Amino acid sequence: MKKILASISLAALVLTGCAGSRADDPEALDNALVGFTSCVQGSRWQEALDYVTPNEADAIATSDGYEFKDEYKTAARRLPLSTLRKAGLEVDSRGRLVGIKDAMDEANERYVMSEDQAKVGTNLKQMEDERVKRRIEQGQKILQEEEEVANQEQEVEVLTNKLTDEEKRKYGSTRDLQAPEAYEDENTQEAEEELYGGDYDNP
Repeated sequence: MKKILASISLAALVLTGCAGSRADDPEALDNALVGFTSCVQGSRWQEALDYVTPNEADAIATSDGYEFKDEYKTAARRLPLSTLRKAGLEVDSRGRLVGIKDAMDEANERYVMSEDQAKVGTNLKQMEDERVKRRIEQGQKILQEEEEVANQEQEVEVLTNKLTDEEKRKYGSTRDLQAPEAYEDENTQEAEEELYGGDYDNP
């Protein structure tokens, strides 16, 4: 009985080894990569799945198993053959790709990061433009406030040169504030001459 169990275990190990990856077979790997890339470029998704191990194919394919999910279609198109050859992929005993799903996931992540970085650059430019705009608006506001203050000062200066109604009642009209000689006329001189009897200058 023990011999039978040992034989079964040995057979299982042999089968497992045969089903494993064959990273030391560059020709089989290159054939799988060329076939996979050719199918992707031609949008032959079901054929492309034949170049992928069953576990990864289930994760990549749609529920009906006839084509790639949209995100993996995009990722597969982003991966040229030259990039896939450098991705460190392997093939199993049947020549199917091992690790292609991880390569496509990485391609999608790199693309998303590139998009985010591009947005950051755009945001920085937008933020700089907004900062300059705010500074211009602040400068214009300061100039406007200074003009308003200057206009108020001029208005106060003009008003202070005029007598108020209270000042007019207290001091009389502006004529009353003038010296007598400023508004003396001929009639005034004649009246004074008659009053003093002759020449005003020689009483």
